[in-house]
Amino acid sequence: MKYRTKTILGLLLIIFSFTLVSCKKINPCGSFTFTGVANDGAASNGITMNLRFSFDPALCGSDCNTTTICYIQMVRTFDFSEGTYSYISEEHEARAIEYGWYIDRLTGRNWGYYGRNNNGTFANNLTPGNNLTDAILFDAPSRSDAMRNIWWQAVSASVSIDGGVNSCNNNFLGYYYWSWFVDADGTVTDDYIIKGVAWKSLHLVMDDAVTAWNTQAPDLGHNLFPAFDKLMY
Repeated sequence: MKYRTKTILGLLLIIFSFTLVSCKKINPCGSFTFTGVANDGAASNGITMNLRFSFDPALCGSDCNTTTICYIQMVRTFDFSEGTYSYISEEHEARAIEYGWYIDRLTGRNWGYYGRNNNGTFANNLTPGNNLTDAILFDAPSRSDAMRNIWWQAVSASVSIDGGVNSCNNNFLGYYYWSWFVDADGTVTDDYIIKGVAWKSLHLVMDDAVTAWNTQAPDLGHNLFPAFDKLMY
């Protein structure tokens, strides 16, 4: 059974990697650089990664300026053994949309922006950017070693926020997909990491995940996302 599972996983990696390359991309208003390494441990499995976004408004036919670029990240985990999605808490499951995606924020965080503290500053897992400085997201997602045959996925979307002299305020600037597998033996390797500029339709999925956050937010005392535009469209 483990050999069969690994064979299926290998085929899935090949097919999905090809799909990611061949699908029509959401052209970003800048460039992404992804770095990630697998963490295969006795107690847990996952990866450590960082994602840089270098903003170039001219790529989207704009000359706008931004003072703050950060990220909104949505994630999901598919369990091949159960044939369904798994969640780290009831709060996260409650804001999940169809096909398991939800905005990735720790319980108790009031902002939906990745890494933003309740007081509006950013934690050390998010370096905000602007026209001259890269916006950098750091993450180290993991799951218990008991969770095997899983596929953890994320879409990290760079977004311009905070108004002021920001002439491209509340605009999505780009979308990046990244994911990793844990096989039947509880193994994750660098070869199990798939990443690339996100393909078309995922921007619409992100819209739905943002709406789901806003639906849940009032009951939890969380801040609402504003209405967003997309600079590339």
